[in-house]
Amino acid sequence: MENFKLLENNLLNFLDSYLKASKAKGFIIGVSGGLDSAVVATLCSKVAPTKALIMPTSSSNQANLVDALNLCKSLKIDYQIIDISEILDKFLPFSDPNNRLRVGNIAARIRMIILYDHSSKFDFLVVGTSNKSERMLGYGTIYGDMACALNPIANIYKSDLFEFASYLDIDKNIINKAPSADLWQNQSDENDLGYSYEQIDKLLKAIENNQDLSKFDNKFKDEITTRIAKNSFKLKLPAIPNI
Repeated sequence: MENFKLLENNLLNFLDSYLKASKAKGFIIGVSGGLDSAVVATLCSKVAPTKALIMPTSSSNQANLVDALNLCKSLKIDYQIIDISEILDKFLPFSDPNNRLRVGNIAARIRMIILYDHSSKFDFLVVGTSNKSERMLGYGTIYGDMACALNPIANIYKSDLFEFASYLDIDKNIINKAPSADLWQNQSDENDLGYSYEQIDKLLKAIENNQDLSKFDNKFKDEITTRIAKNSFKLKLPAIPNI
């Protein structure tokens, strides 16, 4: 992916066209301080009024909060900090506080509820921030961070987003930090996945282009293809019967 100016123009046109067709007044985004939401917020801010919700928990990395605030200020977009710790705590008796994945999923869905409530309040569209790598792997929470009205980066691999973010002049602190959903302290996407996005994206691109996969390590290949198959339901509408 080399022509970033063309990519930017295509995405801005996509956002503008969808917004006009929807008759909504602007965009609303969950901004985490990470790369994906920074790219999306930057694009949206060039098209229409954009609001950011920053929704940390008690375990969120404070450096991410600082990066999120600096991003919103640099883009001159409205933002609101909503600490969801107390809301999350109300759910924990019905879950397993020691199961970080379950708690992380609840946090993601709480954020989705708040985003959609504010979407209704302001008549703004909820814009997604899941990149293509995450979507293919199913590395996200269905009806949580994967829920949105539209998603401008849905077809951009994570490894390509780093360069695109540089083109968009996004803060180096955001670009250079280790990718993380910040679901718990010291959480890392690449540690969770077991491989770097650079490694994963080479395989995902080969799969997408129907290329020979024999050059990839069998264990790596099996783990990734199994993950894709297991989580493919996240990209589908709910199943309904033909009657």
